Amino acid sequence: MKNTREISLGLLTLFISISLNSFSQSQFQFQENKGQLPNSVFSKVKVPGGSIFIEKGKFLYSFYNSKQVQERHDLIRKENWIDAHSFSATFLNSLGSSEIKLSEKSNYFENFYTSKMQVDDVRFYKELEQKNIYQGIDLKIYYSENNLKYDLIIHPNSNERKIRIKYAGQDNIFLKNKNLIIETSVNTVTELAPFAYQIINDSVFPVECEFKLKNNILSFDFPNSYDNTKYLIIDPTLIFSTYSGSSSDNFGYTATYDRYGFLYSAGTVFDFPSGSTYPILGAYQINHAGGTGFNGGTDIAITKYDTTGTLRIYSTYLGGSKSELPHSLVVNNLDELFVFGTTGSDDYPTTTGAYDTTFNGGPPFSPSGLGVSFPNGSDIIVSRFSTSGGDLLSSTYIGGSKNDGLNTSQKLKKNYADEVRGEIDIDNNNNIYLATCTYSTDFPIVGNVFQPTLDVSSLDTLQEGVVIKMDNQLSTIIWSSYLGGEKADAIYSLALDKNNNVFVTGGTASDDFPVSATAYQNSYLDSIKADAFITHISSDGNTIINSSYFGSDRYDQSYFVELNSEEEVYILGQTEALGNTLVQNASYYTSEASQFVAILSNNLKQLIRSTVIGTGKGTPDISPTAFLVDVCNNIYVAGWGGTTGGGPLSTLNMPIQNAHQSTTDGNDFYIMVLDDGLNNLIYGTYFGGPQSAEHVDGGTSRFDKKGVIYQSVCAGCVYNGSNHSDFPIKPIPGAVSATNNSNNCNNAVFKFDFDFPIILADFDAPWVGCSNNISFTNLSSSVQNTTYFWNFGDGQTSNQKNPTHQYLTPGIYDIMLIASSPVACNLSDTIFQQIYILSNSSTNLQSVEVCKNESVQIGVLPINDPSISYFWVPSSGLSSVTIPNPISTVSVSTQYQLIISDGNCADTLFQIVNVDNLSINASEDTSFCKDPILLSANTIGTVNSIVWSTNPNFSDTISSTNLYLSNNIGTYYILVENDNCSDIDSVKVNNDNIAINLSGITEICKGDSIFIKVDDLSSLDPIVFYNWESEYELFFGSDSSSFISYPDSSSWYKVTATNTLGCYISDSITVDVYEYPISDSAWATNSSVFFGESTILNITTSDNVEWSTNDTSKIVEINPENSSWYSVIVYNEFCQISDSVFIEVKDVFCDKNRIIIPNAFSPNEDNKNDYYRIIDENGIITSFKLEIFNRLGEKVYSSENVNDKWDGYFKGVLLTTQIFSYYLEIECIGEKNLFEKGNISLIR
Repeated sequence: MKNTREISLGLLTLFISISLNSFSQSQFQFQENKGQLPNSVFSKVKVPGGSIFIEKGKFLYSFYNSKQVQERHDLIRKENWIDAHSFSATFLNSLGSSEIKLSEKSNYFENFYTSKMQVDDVRFYKELEQKNIYQGIDLKIYYSENNLKYDLIIHPNSNERKIRIKYAGQDNIFLKNKNLIIETSVNTVTELAPFAYQIINDSVFPVECEFKLKNNILSFDFPNSYDNTKYLIIDPTLIFSTYSGSSSDNFGYTATYDRYGFLYSAGTVFDFPSGSTYPILGAYQINHAGGTGFNGGTDIAITKYDTTGTLRIYSTYLGGSKSELPHSLVVNNLDELFVFGTTGSDDYPTTTGAYDTTFNGGPPFSPSGLGVSFPNGSDIIVSRFSTSGGDLLSSTYIGGSKNDGLNTSQKLKKNYADEVRGEIDIDNNNNIYLATCTYSTDFPIVGNVFQPTLDVSSLDTLQEGVVIKMDNQLSTIIWSSYLGGEKADAIYSLALDKNNNVFVTGGTASDDFPVSATAYQNSYLDSIKADAFITHISSDGNTIINSSYFGSDRYDQSYFVELNSEEEVYILGQTEALGNTLVQNASYYTSEASQFVAILSNNLKQLIRSTVIGTGKGTPDISPTAFLVDVCNNIYVAGWGGTTGGGPLSTLNMPIQNAHQSTTDGNDFYIMVLDDGLNNLIYGTYFGGPQSAEHVDGGTSRFDKKGVIYQSVCAGCVYNGSNHSDFPIKPIPGAVSATNNSNNCNNAVFKFDFDFPIILADFDAPWVGCSNNISFTNLSSSVQNTTYFWNFGDGQTSNQKNPTHQYLTPGIYDIMLIASSPVACNLSDTIFQQIYILSNSSTNLQSVEVCKNESVQIGVLPINDPSISYFWVPSSGLSSVTIPNPISTVSVSTQYQLIISDGNCADTLFQIVNVDNLSINASEDTSFCKDPILLSANTIGTVNSIVWSTNPNFSDTISSTNLYLSNNIGTYYILVENDNCSDIDSVKVNNDNIAINLSGITEICKGDSIFIKVDDLSSLDPIVFYNWESEYELFFGSDSSSFISYPDSSSWYKVTATNTLGCYISDSITVDVYEYPISDSAWATNSSVFFGESTILNITTSDNVEWSTNDTSKIVEINPENSSWYSVIVYNEFCQISDSVFIEVKDVFCDKNRIIIPNAFSPNEDNKNDYYRIIDENGIITSFKLEIFNRLGEKVYSSENVNDKWDGYFKGVLLTTQIFSYYLEIECIGEKNLFEKGNISLIR
């Protein structure tokens, strides 16, 4: 068990806080004493493994052996007693006259009945306050974030040195790594080293603070003093950490949270070792569906933990018969979990009405190190679980005909498991957003979006970013769009602004990535590796609002994006920029460090501040896993470093500050907090065990709005030959699993609270119902001196914490809650939510205006109340008729009715979707030769403007009427607009009586030739002239209608053909040039072997190989029977090269011509023939036995090792000259044998 303390000084006020995990999810923890407890006890509080009894100026800790209790419960333990231990913490010289009171009483109660007493109506409370525990010093104990907080408040002119806490009754107490360790016979309590900071002028400044322990008395020391007129806050808290408890091999990927502080984790689980399982509870899927064995296929394993890490709420498998990988998790306001990942299974569980229930697949692919393969390619999957985890509410595939969801570009995959990046997020309408990537040119693109096609003009276009917005039911893609240039692009993270516009960030190798002309960085700087990018997309997906590169002329990628309350843009990434290239307006940095934090203006035109953090070794230290900017603009960073995957990452020498864990083996997690000015490191710590290499195998984890991190970990994996259970666990006892139960890895998790003085407003209420008497439950995250202001939407207000308000009339009301405190770094926070009081009546919702064939979300905001039902009529054009806010897609104006009911009364809401019928219809495609042709367009609806252009971007205007006189061939585009909508059409103008077709060899490996020809498809007026355009030399045949060329890179070849009438037509063809694979020459470990011997064939390459033996490994062991050539093909997706190696096989003659058997030796120490040994000159002996006997039949020497030799000694005495007999048995390569016997002369 670990406890934490917090000290805060402001206006000479000191707060000391101890944080202990609580079992219950209730916020009412303090049990009053009405006679059921000893008279000296004022209140009792339960904690894991025991209780705390609160007296005046004293805490009594009482713990029991939780393991023994569990064993007793499971009928394993025979003894009818358990071990227990108590110790006390006494505030020395505290005032006995102090007054104690409890506040904020629970609505429930408990009764205590024994043979000696009966106590009824015992209530529980949220806060306990003991005034004047010392003169001018108050003690306040309260419940926050599922932890108990003990504050000592020091009023002006009071002395904090009076606070001295004496511990008694423990087995041992000492300071270690600045933490206070309290050992008992049943557990160990760790009070973490104090961490302090002050808020001065809205900025956070660290203050050094330390424990002092002397004669079991604890006090506090400030080595550098502090500004005692400002607030001082101390001590982040490790709330819990635990293994999953899986006995199957179980990798860690992603984690998230909900509004109550529950932690959700997802990883992969193997059916390995045989007979092992993942712990299942309340599961949707109870069995592993993938293949067997370590490489047989993975399922996703999901667990929801309670707020203390002591209970599983639910735990389930999710998957099909191939492999799945989880990328990112998010929970909506209905407490439903969304899982975003990738699958190779054609039987992944989908639901009726889902967007796509069919696996699309792609080419085979196997990510490195993850233990999975996708033999039939991959699709994106999104699944939604019920609050209980027992029901799959909706689940869908998303993808095209190639691989989707996996970042496999060699230019962009920098860290181990970077394939499994991407993020899911959710807006206040419960619509979901995905940021990921795809290889599919036929990916489902929906809506009038900013980039509807994937650029396939370049060889490097193997991967494009993609952004998707879907409804909560996963039945409809509201819009989706590619994002990228002609080379590889990947999107890793997204953030939503207040208007549900989307910021996305990632990495790109494209020098034509869509950036704004006025962007902070509008040109691509790294032509070799990658640059980062940030793009702001409109909420309807129609336009890119702003977009910018970010980086240097070296490697740069951005892995996370966040917004602060002013909607400035924060990004976190990696860089290899030299010196201080990326440092601007920041005083905290490490030169040549390779993690960057940058803050840009909302319009992406200005870099406000940026810094680089890390060790300064010139390459990245950590792979980022989570990122946050809190409401006070503190910046949180988390990531892992280590040898997993063979990369250069390491946590060694990462900067620490007031660390929870101050040592690292280099293979740990690292967490840091920076101030908004990028001037101070507020906090930095390592987190991990001393033996195994903690990491994640991909995926995102998260910080909540208050700065609590919910991190998924792959922990305990085999390292130096064995697996481990060295991950730091809390609480012990009590954690879900304190040990790694598999033979390799376990998906561990940890939850860590930085405990900054942040206030976040939140509340609950009966959102829909018949009653007009509404009780509001305040769920705000509060600090000291918090006050509340309610506006009930009917002109009435309140300052109560949990008010009840009576409405005079039914209807929809917008409720506002403002939580405020002078102690909070953000001073106040505001939340708006709606309630709806039903009255069996009808009313109108605001109508919505849409364009023809455009989708729009209608209805009311979703709420977390399963008792409320919704029904829409008519159903036409709706994505669902049973949710509060479906998507409507209609071509004509439609009036809908929404019936809302709580089972007792119902209201009918009317909403009209007005469709603007603006449209334009251009004339049919036409043709001409020499004379101009008049083109026209007809419009429907109100028109404000018409624009003709030669390109679909409308960068030029060639006419502003509905007519245009054309004298050139080509495609012309027409745009019509009014105040609400726009429509586009086009008309193509061809040449009369002229048509051509280009064909030939269009895919080659570098160095090969291409052949291109043009066919004249005109029957009346033949083509008489061809004009070719290319950057490469052309070698023509008998005429210019065909040629041979030797391009060394992918390029276009354009031809303009002119016929006898002077009409011309142009066409072009692209030729893709692919690089050959790279390899060293093939070689053998031994190119000359005897028959029966083996040798090893080798080739060094990063590409695929196939030997003439049908082996596909780069190192192959063979047993050749004849001398022969062995060939190998080295290939990539497009090209191949070959090589070969000759192996000579020699026959083996197991005879005295090959094996020397001496008949004499002379051990006289003259270094000549001093030893007797059998000599195998060709190394053909595989089995050997030699025995030597004297004339009396005594065995004087024997050996079964051909390399042994006899020195002539027997029983420690050098023998005299004499004749010996020997028996020799030899087996040679090829199972050939030799048996010899004879005489040996020892001569002296």
